[in-house]
Amino acid sequence: MAEGGPRRLRPWLLAQLRSGRFPGLQWDDAAQTALRIPWAHGGRSGAKESAGAALCRAWAEYKGRLRPGDPPDPAGWKTRLRCALARSPEFRELRARGRTDGPSSYRVYRLLPAREPKPPKGRQSQKEAGLSPQEPLPPTPPPETEEEAQDEEEPAPPPEEAPLRIEVECTEPLPPVHGDAALVLRLRQGAAVAWQGALPPGEYLLSPPGRQEAPPPLPRLVLPAGAGPGLLLSSAPRGLFLRMRPGDGPAPGPVRGPHAPHGPLQQGALLQPFDARRFRKELELHRAGRGPRPLHRVTLELRPPEGAPQGGGLVLELEQAFAQRLLDTLGTPPETPPRQ
Repeated sequence: MAEGGPRRLRPWLLAQLRSGRFPGLQWDDAAQTALRIPWAHGGRSGAKESAGAALCRAWAEYKGRLRPGDPPDPAGWKTRLRCALARSPEFRELRARGRTDGPSSYRVYRLLPAREPKPPKGRQSQKEAGLSPQEPLPPTPPPETEEEAQDEEEPAPPPEEAPLRIEVECTEPLPPVHGDAALVLRLRQGAAVAWQGALPPGEYLLSPPGRQEAPPPLPRLVLPAGAGPGLLLSSAPRGLFLRMRPGDGPAPGPVRGPHAPHGPLQQGALLQPFDARRFRKELELHRAGRGPRPLHRVTLELRPPEGAPQGGGLVLELEQAFAQRLLDTLGTPPETPPRQ
């Protein structure tokens, strides 16, 4: 461990990847833009002996937070690595690509452009001069010194999970997110986006926590507690489809989409609120000046989750990736959030 200098997470983590010491620490994609980090939950069998626990322990040793004779603290080691990843401007978690169940749980983190030295006064860095507006970087903090790192790590860590989000549970890793039918999901509370993620095309089971099905028939998207019933959701080349399964509890609020009547879902009935072929035809008419700008987002009103503050309903927003990409070529403002 080098003494007296900055202890940066990114080069350390990449060095551990190259070393091969920690099974499961690997690239998540062929382009090597995202890391897969083993991340067993503390309450699960074998978590204390897992590769994820060993990696967290190694980070604590590297930071000087674990010395000979110190008692084991797997939960504390994991918290330190989690907080370091959350604070770093060089990593962004891709929640939809992680795996939260089973013996081989992991998290996936995108590597953002590395921090570069501060340029001389009156000159811009290359990143500042050519930064893409689609991928803004977080503000660059000052270099981390040993004293600053110790001060930052003392406060109590944030909660393990955000209260408003969708967890993805599946028995096998999902394929990469690409293609016209890639699914974009958002949870809105009022006008604010509380959570956003993307998934590859396919079929999913949207359900509240606590529902257990063995074996799981489809990848499961777990809603916030108390937010809604079970729904089958499909994103396919033809568009978006919803079906409420019989016996899955009370119906959610109205479904709103550009290609289906507004109203509640009926149990067992298949609804196609977004038709991809119809959208493309509407877009061509709009480009020819013969129709309005087409709509592409589907919204589903959910019940407020348990313990949520009053004010602003909870809405699940769905769309296919290709639609927004085509609309962006029009040079007109995007759709506004749905009215509550």
